[in-house]
Amino acid sequence: MTLLLACATRTELHAVLPAGTGIPDQGAAAHEVFPKSPLTLSGREVLAVCTGVGPVATAAVLGRALARRPKISGVVQLGVAGSFDLEAAPMGATLCVIRETWPEYGLAGADGVAPRGIGLPMAICPDGPVHETLGADPDAAAAAMGLALPAAFGRAASLTVAGVTGTMERAALLHARHGALLENMEGFAAALACRLAETPFLQIRTVSNLVGSRRSGHWDLKGALAGLRPALARLLGSAP
Repeated sequence: MTLLLACATRTELHAVLPAGTGIPDQGAAAHEVFPKSPLTLSGREVLAVCTGVGPVATAAVLGRALARRPKISGVVQLGVAGSFDLEAAPMGATLCVIRETWPEYGLAGADGVAPRGIGLPMAICPDGPVHETLGADPDAAAAAMGLALPAAFGRAASLTVAGVTGTMERAALLHARHGALLENMEGFAAALACRLAETPFLQIRTVSNLVGSRRSGHWDLKGALAGLRPALARLLGSAP
């Protein structure tokens, strides 16, 4: 069973994978699956892909990767995310995503975006039409991939945005409207690509910041990145 690890940036890939795994340098194509032959991590075959940042790049790159690698047994997306509530999802916390919403899809009006306002689903998946939300079952996905999902990992609903929330007012509006705990830029797109390909998908995020705040005290990107490799080790069963 070969797993595909998906990260938005090379920075996250470097944080996730052990040294010496041959992560492409800045001159290499960001979208290529590497290495050509799978790595072996904790007895599991692993490939990796840098999807790029944002929903458009992620959908294009991951969809291409899945089409070219039909024998992939599942996709694990690892990356950082913002928290709408640092008490519920504190800095550095590791969480599994149980629901992804793209709040920017639909008919935009003075009162916000109505996801069904244009009368068309975004996509038709094998299990039905998709509008703005995709549910996820991390435990079932992990079991399908033969992974050990630690009970200590939290569970959280998440929003995927093309533009990071830059004000506390906007953060409060999104949090109230969608009830999500996390904000990221790739999760919905990756989940949709995997749903269309009928491939198990598991998204793990570490908290790097408070959504909407630009204050330095509300950011710890270094700490969030440092949590990614231990999260993968625990998934693979090589760490308690």
